[in-house]
Amino acid sequence: MLAASAAFRAAGTPAIAADVVGSMLTRWHYIALAAPLALFVLELRRVRRVVLLLVFACVLLAAAQSLVDLRIRGIRASSPVAISDLRREDPLRRRFGMLHGLSMMLLALQAIGAGVVVMAREEL
Repeated sequence: MLAASAAFRAAGTPAIAADVVGSMLTRWHYIALAAPLALFVLELRRVRRVVLLLVFACVLLAAAQSLVDLRIRGIRASSPVAISDLRREDPLRRRFGMLHGLSMMLLALQAIGAGVVVMAREEL
């Protein structure tokens, strides 16, 4: 989230900033899926159900966020102009905005979930 806001401040146009953030998110998706999957495998030996359920929830959140991001990329690719250049009432821009908000919510839930998993692992 910090990198995205910095990209939008520093980039010349919103489209360039979105390309930079999109590139970062592609790498983030790999980390967001691989890290909890690795932790899930490690936790299988200890069979701590609470931690396993939390980690599994984080995997689901990461997968959902990846799918939403793919739809966002599809909208950007199908738009004849940058999304920021579309009228606010434009259905494409509204759908993009809705998916972007959902994506941000899923990303925040992933971060919260990771924190909960770390705390749960320490307590058990």
